[in-house]
Amino acid sequence: MEMRVPTEQRSSEPVHEAPPRDAGGRPLPAMYTPLLCLLVVIAATYGLAFDDAYRLVSPLTRQTWRAQDAVTLVTVPLLIWATRRARATSLGAHLFAVGILTWLTYDFAHLSFGTPFNAMFLVYVAILALAGFAMLDGLLRVDVIAARPALAPVPHRAAMWFLAVAGVGIGLLWLLEIVAALPNGLPTNIHLSELPNPTWVIDLGWVIPTALAAASMLRRDRPAGPVVAGPILVMLAILSVTMLTVVPFAVAAGLGSDPVVRQQLIVFAGLFSVLGGIEFWLLVRARRHLGVALPTWRLRGWWPESG
Repeated sequence: MEMRVPTEQRSSEPVHEAPPRDAGGRPLPAMYTPLLCLLVVIAATYGLAFDDAYRLVSPLTRQTWRAQDAVTLVTVPLLIWATRRARATSLGAHLFAVGILTWLTYDFAHLSFGTPFNAMFLVYVAILALAGFAMLDGLLRVDVIAARPALAPVPHRAAMWFLAVAGVGIGLLWLLEIVAALPNGLPTNIHLSELPNPTWVIDLGWVIPTALAAASMLRRDRPAGPVVAGPILVMLAILSVTMLTVVPFAVAAGLGSDPVVRQQLIVFAGLFSVLGGIEFWLLVRARRHLGVALPTWRLRGWWPESG
């Protein structure tokens, strides 16, 4: 009896191999960053040059926003440099640029709905839209698996603890102010026309949850942890520099003679010196340990293309 050995059936349909991904991906258009930076320079210069830019707010808030404008101007050349380095496939520069974009989003979210209406309102909104989109694009374009070998040597534990403790601490600080006034009163740190302080909204609704999420991802060794934590640390470092810059601005405006304001300035100087020192130390350590990333760390788009 003749035995027949069954042969493997082969599909008559052709097999399509996945096309190779372009190394480096596609960054935002070349004019995106210059346009954003131009608008930032216009808005920040206006805030510094015109006395009525921040009218109807407390004198300390006015000097805080003017200090914010001064620091934001310094971030413009840093953003241009980082963006150019990122286009040359530098992962570290890319995350640094996303951190600056996170700061600009945070900064101009405050000014967009926290500042009394002025001539820069539409510019504030335009910067918020451009910086917010670029920040989101920068995060979603990172292939966390391809970037993992470069980010794995970066020390994670210290950043994890800092983000967790700072996030919980600031969250409790704001909640204590808010909850204590809920029955019938108003918080002491209330904003213009008895509106909620925009810092509460942005911190409690965005920054603190993001910091805690980054800390959680670092603890569980998730590939996305360093990608989220890095820009948040950059943004917090810029915030610390801003709050330290408030001190000379307030003193120059003569606010140091008010004992209440003087006490606030002392707290600013001490607290943000410590926070800023930790943030810069973490960033320097991360930069020293950052490895060489695969050239495919930047994705071509947010979602896989089909068809």
